[in-house]
Amino acid sequence: MRVTGKGSVATRVNLLLEAILAISAILVALGIITAAVLVVNPEHPMRRYFQVNTIASVSRDVWPTGGLVQVGDRSATATVDPMAYITFRPSSRGFVLVTLAVSLLWWACFFAVMLQLRGVCANLSSGTPFPRDNIRRVRRIGWAILGTVGVELLIDALALVYLHLQVTVAGGPVAIPGVILWVDFPLGTAIAGFAVLVLAELFRAGADLQDEQALTI
Repeated sequence: MRVTGKGSVATRVNLLLEAILAISAILVALGIITAAVLVVNPEHPMRRYFQVNTIASVSRDVWPTGGLVQVGDRSATATVDPMAYITFRPSSRGFVLVTLAVSLLWWACFFAVMLQLRGVCANLSSGTPFPRDNIRRVRRIGWAILGTVGVELLIDALALVYLHLQVTVAGGPVAIPGVILWVDFPLGTAIAGFAVLVLAELFRAGADLQDEQALTI
């Protein structure tokens, strides 16, 4: 199966990207409509579709977990860390607007990646796999992926500030397990973004070398 040209893999991938973009646009539109309704009335029943989730530690004195889990064959012992899975839903316009703003930032980076990928596939479908335009598009994809990393870190920072200022668990300050923060860190996404940038530079170097050879001949 051909990678470039009409009827190639690139053409089919481009169709898939079009479908993903259409579905994503519908999801964003629904989110904006929901947020608009909640800005008018934060207590509207639609608030159940507009939420933020996190996990927090709970004191063992408040939530005893001893003996909750048993290992049948006695090959090991098991302990349970009491955790609370917390779902926040809006009761104020500020909550709605801040949540919507950071969500739209993430979606903006996502659409940037998809649109640049669509452009790359369009060039491949036309039979020109290595134009300078593709190199620029791949570079933009890398920066957009890193943009999602920045947005996710911003979301985590805002959530931690909100939890510290506004939320208590069993009457005390919220304790977020360190392992949760580490697992939630978008390390894989950051590596992917840097890898795409490096790939773009390799393509650029290859194109420069190809141009030099063409001039030499």
